Amino acid sequence: MLPPGFEDLLPFIDWARSTELERNDKRWSSSLAESQAFYDRMIERGAAALEYLQPLELSAIEGPDRRLLDMCLALAECAATIEMYGEPRPKYVFPIARFVPTHDAWPLAGLGARA
Repeated sequence: MLPPGFEDLLPFIDWARSTELERNDKRWSSSLAESQAFYDRMIERGAAALEYLQPLELSAIEGPDRRLLDMCLALAECAATIEMYGEPRPKYVFPIARFVPTHDAWPLAGLGARA
């Protein structure tokens, strides 16, 4: 499910969502403790993950490598919860259900271009 050497991230595989909208949904539906555990592990492993992914051509990343990339992207989404808000569903921000990123339609944002 993940590239060799990243098996320690398997407990967090559910964070590997292919679109920003899905990653934000995961962030908003997780408890603060779940978000903190994911954040802590990915902060420890993120540099190694990015180093592993760096030589790969972005358009060719798939399978286990894509899940690792999606986990790195999820870290960027989760960081706001931990570093800024201190809660998974902050009260004074734009409701995440109303946020629909248009770039989720780009070919690398999931399983391909969307109609």
